[in-house]
Amino acid sequence: MPAPPPPEETRFAPGQSGNPGGKPKAARNRLQGSFLNALADDFDQHGKKAIVDAREKDPMGYVKAVAALMPKQVEQSQPLEDMTDVELVAAIAWLRSRLADSAGTGMVTPAQSKSLS
Repeated sequence: MPAPPPPEETRFAPGQSGNPGGKPKAARNRLQGSFLNALADDFDQHGKKAIVDAREKDPMGYVKAVAALMPKQVEQSQPLEDMTDVELVAAIAWLRSRLADSAGTGMVTPAQSKSLS
């Protein structure tokens, strides 16, 4: 059962902020941009040496940094695996017709188009 709404007199008026002195809009983005710009400038000067130093002086920290840059989850997909033979044959026929249609546009040469049939 949901909680009852707060009393009318304690609700904010339309357009009134619950935190008028709060963080200005885009402040976080501006901070991130400034930080990333400073980091990029520093990397331009010291980046390669810092990477070598990290690898040599703190190999575990180096490996953690590399691992943090890797995708969190790698998904393997095989979309054609779920298609029936009939669907695959139809898809191949459609692709061949598209290639044949594009033969005159310069995208595929007529010789290439014929070798796909």
